This record gives sequence, C-alpha cells and structure tokens, in this order.
Amino acid sequence: MDRNHIFILLNAAVSVALVAVLLQLVGLQEVLVQLAGMDFFLLALSMLCLFGMDLVMAFRIKLLLDDMKAGIRFTDILRSHFVGMLLADFTPSRTGYFATVAAMRYNYGVPSDKALLSIFGPQMFDFIFKVVAGSIAILYIIFVFIGPGQGLVLIAGAFVITAIVALMLLILFSKRFLALFSFARGLPVVSRLYDVVVRMQDSSHVVIRKTPHILALIMVSWVFRSLSWYFAAKSVGITLETGFPEAAFYFFLQPLITMLEFVPSPTIAGLGLSESGTTLVFSLFGIAGAQAATFALIVRFKSTLLHLPAVPEALRVPQGINEKQK
Repeated sequence: MDRNHIFILLNAAVSVALVAVLLQLVGLQEVLVQLAGMDFFLLALSMLCLFGMDLVMAFRIKLLLDDMKAGIRFTDILRSHFVGMLLADFTPSRTGYFATVAAMRYNYGVPSDKALLSIFGPQMFDFIFKVVAGSIAILYIIFVFIGPGQGLVLIAGAFVITAIVALMLLILFSKRFLALFSFARGLPVVSRLYDVVVRMQDSSHVVIRKTPHILALIMVSWVFRSLSWYFAAKSVGITLETGFPEAAFYFFLQPLITMLEFVPSPTIAGLGLSESGTTLVFSLFGIAGAQAATFALIVRFKSTLLHLPAVPEALRVPQGINEKQK
C-alpha cells in the first residue's frame, strides 16, 4: 500500500470518528427517528433542485468551451460534471471536482487547457462568492450569537478560500507569476501540467469576456443550491425564526459550511467537520442537535446518491488515459 492510499485511509478514519462522535453527542437513536419520519417528497424536491444546480454548472462550462470552439455536447459535459461532483465528495477540500477536466479530456477529446479553463474560471468566481456570502454569515454569527474573539475556525476557513482565490487569479492572469515556475519544464511529469496551465492562461481572455454570464449563472446555481438545502431541512421538519425569509438563510449557510471543508484537516472533503459545524450553527437558532445532524448528513449523502450514476463514466477515464499513451 503506497503513501497516498495510507493518507486516504487515515482521512477516512478521522471522518468516520468525527461522525461517530457527533452521533454519540446528539443521540443515534434520535437521528434514526428523524430519518424514519423524513418527508420523502420534500427530499425529492431537494434533489431536483440539486440537479437544477448541476444543469446550470454544466451550462456555464459549455458557455466557455463553445467560445473556445471545443466542440462537445452539453450531455457529455453534464456526464463529466457528474464525475467531478461525485469525486468531490471523497477528496480533501473537494478537489476531486477537477476530475471533470480529466473526464472531458479522455472521454470526449476536449483539449486539456480548454477543459481546465472551463472549470478554473467559473470556480474562481464561485470561490469569491463563497468568501463574500460566508464572511457575511460569519460576522452575523459572531456579533449576534458568540461575540468577538470567537469563531476562529470559521475565520480560518475564510482566509484559506481567500488565499485560494488569490492563487487562482495569479495562475489565470499573471504571466510573471507562472514564469516563477518555469523550472517545471525540466521535470518529467510536471512539465506537461505546466504546459497545460500556460496554454490555459493564453485563453484566459475568454473568462473576462464571459464574466457577466458566469456571474449570472453562479447566482442562479446558488439559488438552486439554497433551495435544495431548504427543502432538505423541511424534509426533517426544521423551521427557523430568523427575522428574514427562511430560504435566504440557506443562501448564506452553504458557503459558511463550505469554509469548514477548506480548513486544512485530515478528513474526506470535510466529512464530520462540516456536519458538526452545521449542527452547531443550527443550535444557535434553537434547533435540536439530532434534527440538525440529520439534516447535515442528508445534505452530504443526497449529493453522493444523485451523482452515483457517474461511476461508469469515471471508470472510462483510466481507459482513455491508456489509449492516449499508446
């Protein structure tokens, strides 16, 4: 067993332990009662909204690829996107989403630099939105509930995502920054990735030209995501008294919890950490721990369930890699 497999297994063990501790604290029996009484119609609405978000995210990829004359069908982009969404559920900081690039490259012949740009550009704006909306949520919680000086983990998550955004901007638009890594051209494997990034940067004007479209689509996708969380909460009977429209609460909760997934931790995509954070946030609004934890687990695993049909598509990628190497 190599080092990577050991690392993954350790992360999985930590995640399982965190979930086990959470279930012990809120009461496993109470969580099972919540699951047994779940409204499956509302859960189906939640998954439908999540699929709506998938459609919008796939469309924004197609928008950029069409501008670059990549020539790939929307349905093929959607299949590739499903691969990325599925693997994101099992990788640290959800980095597995970039498997979408590999699926488009090796399953459908999209050039690597164009495939990478179609993911990289929108994700950069997506992270900016997470920072803005998540920071608003952090400030609200700190000043309304827990007081200044608290919430250091949430603040750390905000700084991590901000750093990622800054790095993405430099990679996408700064030739001087990329030149600092020109030594990579002399490295056997890394040189190929470096060349892909350089070619991607050469096409970065497409992102600038399509910025208004990308921003509009991100807003639509986040509305779908928020509604998905709202219906998931309603499926277990969660009702909040917030002083503003309840559905809007989830518009800010999702980026807030996402920040926990980006806090450096030995977990699988923040599994256990984000669920605990969600439970804690809901407790501030008077929601029982078992109810909140059930919601958090539903949100986590309904995404995995929706994207499971991508398994055959994901298994085609190694075959495509082998064919390219022949």
